[in-house]
Amino acid sequence: MTDTLRDRFEALWSDAEAIWDKHQNEPAFEGYVSADYAAVYRSLQKYQNQCVTFLEWGSGLGVVTIMAALMGYEAYGIEIEPELVAHANELSARYGGDATFACGSFIPSEYEEESSDGAEFQRTICDSPAGYEELDMELRDFDLVYAYPWPEEHLVFRRMMRRCGGSPAVLVCYDQREGIMTTRFGKRKE
Repeated sequence: MTDTLRDRFEALWSDAEAIWDKHQNEPAFEGYVSADYAAVYRSLQKYQNQCVTFLEWGSGLGVVTIMAALMGYEAYGIEIEPELVAHANELSARYGGDATFACGSFIPSEYEEESSDGAEFQRTICDSPAGYEELDMELRDFDLVYAYPWPEEHLVFRRMMRRCGGSPAVLVCYDQREGIMTTRFGKRKE
């Protein structure tokens, strides 16, 4: 990472933390959890020459999506909370990232829950229209998808990518206990 990019990232991370400190008790921030941004950066760096389109599921304040945009990805984020999308757009404008954010669910409309009791998602909000239409894209249009799933939802995220994502595609998940986990779907043509 160049010194200039490191400085921009560190300022972005600091601004995001200040927004959290100021708004953490507001309803829109109830499910917000920030990742280890430096670890996510290192993971995104691995795919810079392999992937072009990036999507963050549950983009929150948009930090990871903005980082991806500044790294040269065509970067998008989908977030269900309009207030968080507004903050993400402000941060993107401030840091010069050409990131695009949509308000809605990251669950594709064509995805149907597979569990017999309909409780496949434990904490993810499922009763909102998908944000893909606002982006004029579908999940299969993305090479690299990043998410920070709730602990009990890792399997459903991989299942959703397998059923609705593109081939080839990469799913990168952050977990506070496990760190970065990567799953590749399909094969790249050489």
